This record gives sequence, structure tokens and C-alpha cells, in this order.
Amino acid sequence: MGTKSVATLVENALDNPLGGAQLRDLVKPGAQAGIIVDPIIPLEAWREAVDAITSRLSALGVASTKVFVRKRMSFTDSAQNNLRHLDPLQNSFTEIGKTTMGTPVDLDPDLLTCEVKVMVGLAMPHFASGLTGGPAAVIPSSSSIRSIAKNRSLLTKGFPAPLSTTDNPTLSDSFDACKLAGPIYNVTFLPDGLGGIAEVLSGELESVFRESASNYDKMHSSRLERKLDIIVVSAGSLLGMDLYHAIRVIVNVLGALRKEGTVILVAECSRGIGDSTFLDYARRFPERKDLGTELRHRFRLGGHVNLLLHDIFERCRVQLVSVLPELFIRDTFNMKPSQTASEAVQRAIRVEGKESKILVVPRGDFTVPIMESS
Repeated sequence: MGTKSVATLVENALDNPLGGAQLRDLVKPGAQAGIIVDPIIPLEAWREAVDAITSRLSALGVASTKVFVRKRMSFTDSAQNNLRHLDPLQNSFTEIGKTTMGTPVDLDPDLLTCEVKVMVGLAMPHFASGLTGGPAAVIPSSSSIRSIAKNRSLLTKGFPAPLSTTDNPTLSDSFDACKLAGPIYNVTFLPDGLGGIAEVLSGELESVFRESASNYDKMHSSRLERKLDIIVVSAGSLLGMDLYHAIRVIVNVLGALRKEGTVILVAECSRGIGDSTFLDYARRFPERKDLGTELRHRFRLGGHVNLLLHDIFERCRVQLVSVLPELFIRDTFNMKPSQTASEAVQRAIRVEGKESKILVVPRGDFTVPIMESS
């Protein structure tokens, strides 16, 4: 975890919040507190963070603290005390209002009763919000499938660039949802790209989010002098578990690829496709126009990733290196399969030319290569 422990980084962040926004300003003696944790944070890191924040809240007079973690594909800590797993499909939720874009905001009732709310997130590129972290505290972290679907339906208007925090309806809608939930203190981890934590920021929700985006860009955006013909990108161990999540990594490198170049996505996909709607829509809507019409009239979660894939195809060729059956990948998802990355590179060179410039991105889930002039 680097030279400092996660607990030390969290404590330092709480002692030195952005803009002087102290956690104690939200706390009244005897209050109930809720810590919302994004399970994409490495398990040991979020254990240390929760312990440090819980200790700080207790010292400030908080009577009890609950920990809320959304059910998702990554592992969560069943041994953590006062842990509540949130399932957007099964939990009961309470509607607390609607955003300016009309999204009904359904919040977990146990979290709603907490006078003090703290979001513990990890900053990394995201195909829907531009960056993960603070505003995910309500949607998707602690809300219903209805709220999440309405928020994600805004993507039918277009997908943001990675790390973009402006002109993004999905992100703006998430901020609106957080405002309805009341003040949420933001503790955000910035990864070092090697499995550890480089920095922790704390303070007011939006201020920390925007500072995280700026710092992340400095840490993980490689500057390039020219666009590449071929980019080999690894989806990483977590997002690379299934095709549904791996596809999103391609967006992170598109800014460095020339028009109609080739992306070679390396993703083991040991858990297969990963989403039944994603698979269903790939079979039913091979044309982007038909898919777009369907999603505008009858939006379903999962279909938005199909739309993303169609947008990617309009910009580049895609090869996939995975354990998935080759015929299946070719016929259902319209990608060229390869068994190894070297085989895929040789195929791409035959298409793009012997003088092709190639970039290899071993941590595509974290890295955003961009042009020097950007």
C-alpha cells in the first residue's frame, strides 16, 4: 500500500480536508452515522478506511455507525461489523424525491435514518460518469434498480469522455440525487495503479470529486505526441472477469487511437458474458439505429453497454483475446477473436500496415492515454 498505511492516509485526509470542510461540522452528539463503501476498493484498504472513519466518528460523539456496501461482482467483507449489503433488486427503498431530470431517487431506509453520511470511494475512469467516486454515493451505491436505470438512460444522449466532469447529464443527475439525500462527506482514494493507494482526499462531496479528477489526470493520463494505429489494452483482473465490464475499458484508450484503427482488448472473461440483457440485446439488435430506438422507448440496464459497443465500432476495429468461444464472439458481438495477444497483434498489423505504431496499455482500467495537446 505504499510508504504509508491506508489508515494513516485516511486520518491525514480527515485532519486536512479540502477547503476546511471538517467531518465534525456534520456531527451532533448521539447521531447515527452511515458509511457507504464502493466495493471496488481493495478489501484490506476499505477495512482500514472504515475502521479509521468509525473511530473518528465515535470520538466526535456518534452513537453508532453502519456500513453500507452495494452488491456487485467484486468481493465484499461479510466479517465487517454492522455491514449491510444493498441489493438494488431486492432491498426495500424509500423515494425521497426526483432530480431535475426526473429521476426518482430511492434511498435505502436504514441509510436515510443516518444523520451523518460518509462516502468512501475510489477514483478511476468510468464510461457513464467520467470518474467514479463521490456522487456515486446515492446512484448507484445505495439506490434501487429503478433509480439506477433512469439515471443510466441518460446515456442514450451520448457517452462522456473518460475523466470528463463537465457536460455530462448522467453525472449531473447523480449530483442532484446526492443533494436530495442531504450532506454527504466525501472520502476518496486515488489508486497508484499497482494495487495500492497513492492519496486520500476528504471534504465536501463535489469539491473532492473535482479535485480527484484533476489529480487522477496528473497521475494516470499518459501524454502522447501522435495517435496510434494499434492499441493493446488489458481490462485488468476485476473488469476483465466478464465481457460486460471489460468492454468499458476500451473507452479509456480511444483518445489515443487514430480513426478506424484497431483496439485489441485482452480480457480473460472467466465469468463469461456477465449480463443477460447485454447478451440478449447483442442478439436482437445488431444495428445501432434499432438499438437506440429501443432504448429510448424501453430502456433496460445492460442495453446501454450494447450502445457503447456500437459507438466503439463506429470509431475503430476491435479484437478480443479471451477464453470465450471464438464463433460466439464473432457472430454475436461482431468482434474478431484471437487466442493470444501476439496473434491479435499480427492480425492487426496485416490490416493496419507494417509501419503501424503500437501502444500497449497493461492497466487499461486505470490508464487514460491522451494527446499532448489535449
